[in-house]
Amino acid sequence: MDRLLELIISLLWLIPSCAVLLILTVVAWYGLQLIRAHLSKTELRPADYLESFRKLHDEGKLTTEEFRIIRQLVSLQLTRSPDKPKSDYSLLNKISPSQSTDRPSGNIPKN
Repeated sequence: MDRLLELIISLLWLIPSCAVLLILTVVAWYGLQLIRAHLSKTELRPADYLESFRKLHDEGKLTTEEFRIIRQLVSLQLTRSPDKPKSDYSLLNKISPSQSTDRPSGNIPKN
């Protein structure tokens, strides 16, 4: 009889513990879904990057050659297979020093 009573008491503790565990799991899952939704909204697509570089090119802040190289690098990133290295900057070596000095530097002037 005592053994049966101990088993019933154990089961009575097990049921609320499982309910709490289930509730915590659901809350964690919901929180992760909110985080993933927020991250997917803020993640920029390659087309967004290209559009911002196109605006810089239209404003004259990027040369045609620089814009072409950026477009090729983005294309390489999109078509790259998983076994290739993450970045290929060999196209950047094609920029001559005169091209890099014919535009303002990225330094912000102090007022």
